[in-house]
Amino acid sequence: MAAPAMEAARPEITTPGPRLSDGATVLRRFSAADAAAYAAIHRDPLNVQWAGSDPSMTAESAAVAIRDHIDTGWDDGRSLRFAVEELVDGNAAVVGTVSVHDVLRTASGGSASVGIKMLPAGRGQGSAARAIRLLCGYAFGTLGLDALHWRATVGNLPSRRLAERCGFVLAAEIPGYGHVDGGIAAGWVFVLTAAQWLGGPSGAGRSDAGRSHADPGEAGLPVRGLELEPVVPRLSDGSVVLRALADRDAPQLVENCTDPDAVRWTTVPLGYTSAHAAHFIGTITPDGWRSGKVLTFAVASAESDEFYGTVDLQCNDPGTASIGILMGTHARGTGAAEQAVRLLAGYAFDQLNLGYLHWHALVPNWGSRKLAWKLGFRLEAEVRGGYNDRGTPGDRWTLSLAAGDPRTPQEPWTGPDPLTR
Repeated sequence: MAAPAMEAARPEITTPGPRLSDGATVLRRFSAADAAAYAAIHRDPLNVQWAGSDPSMTAESAAVAIRDHIDTGWDDGRSLRFAVEELVDGNAAVVGTVSVHDVLRTASGGSASVGIKMLPAGRGQGSAARAIRLLCGYAFGTLGLDALHWRATVGNLPSRRLAERCGFVLAAEIPGYGHVDGGIAAGWVFVLTAAQWLGGPSGAGRSDAGRSHADPGEAGLPVRGLELEPVVPRLSDGSVVLRALADRDAPQLVENCTDPDAVRWTTVPLGYTSAHAAHFIGTITPDGWRSGKVLTFAVASAESDEFYGTVDLQCNDPGTASIGILMGTHARGTGAAEQAVRLLAGYAFDQLNLGYLHWHALVPNWGSRKLAWKLGFRLEAEVRGGYNDRGTPGDRWTLSLAAGDPRTPQEPWTGPDPLTR
């Protein structure tokens, strides 16, 4: 549908959306190609009865909703809606939608509400439970939220049973807080906290309550919530992809970390071996995602999945993070490093709602400083002795980028040209 004459057309996607998967179910961002499926979700009789869906939605009006409402929610970080995709008769198909909405972010965490609507193809197969568990992992592990709320109309027993199977606990029954068949009704509110999901004091030893009420296709599903599996978003601009590190990346990671430039300018362990790589991929990186302190991505070719290197967000202070990057020699000169950091910055500002990014480099690492300059970072200080260069004080450049800053050079380049190290 064409935009109104006085309204500028919005780009289809402005904020990268993560792609989450457990091997059977995929959560991804809606696109214009999903308009017919999104309309079908809203016209489904059960979603109309219990979830207030629009029974008159067409593919055309669904396309407008995806372009405007859903995309705006991703852009401002307040409503993150996913398509639920699974194989149906051997083909990938949208079988429902889940969301975290009414997102309230605070310096120490935050809260949000959970929403779910499924199509008949997604019912009775365990799809809903798998989708909710992926969503919870993303909300607690990636967004760092403290609590999730689940709202259901009293009498909607399938919704209640699904909430309880996924670890949510009934907190209140509120008159007028639900709706059925277009009318107001009493509503249930269920709560799941990060501590419960992680298996803390309030969640440890959670019983399998509610499983006797499971739909036949979902009986026997394990109840998650006793251990948080970090969910690493998949971000791409069509040229490079940021994804979770995998065991197959280990040989190239060793090569990257033994490159003389990497040894000179970064703090990678000396004598880097395959054992170092295995520990980094299997322990250090997942632990960083679980704690929310260091969020590490693999950088790879979107076409071939060739591993280029790593980028990370070091989240040590509220509202800010420092960027780390280590690329292989085979990626230099391809633009992959710049594309990767642009994706990372978009994720940090648009999905994690950070206010500032910092970039630190050992003087005189002009390559690192020029990459930061291309991305709009501005030099804030040169701190004498501010860098721990393997036990020896070194000078450190500190650069910064604010959420609202242009991501293009903000001042003339003053370093060596052509670039030397």
